Amino acid sequence: MKTKRFLAAGLCAAALFASGCTATRVTASGGRETTVLGGAMIIATDSFQPTTPATLDADTSKLVGAGNPTGTKVSLFWGLITLHDY
Repeated sequence: MKTKRFLAAGLCAAALFASGCTATRVTASGGRETTVLGGAMIIATDSFQPTTPATLDADTSKLVGAGNPTGTKVSLFWGLITLHDY
């Protein structure tokens, strides 16, 4: 019985994430910005814009230490948490 409920909850969660709640646009800098679930997650490429002071910011290029910055920025929970590589 628990397995069926767990499976049903998993299918509902998968349907929510795959339900077409995404939008992609080309930014002025030539990058792409993809919004998932109404802004709960935003993935931007070639985005070297500074983050707002109201966000918890993490520079992944300092954490991982890979060579050149890519300009990728991922914002979670409508901009509350931002991970960027620049």
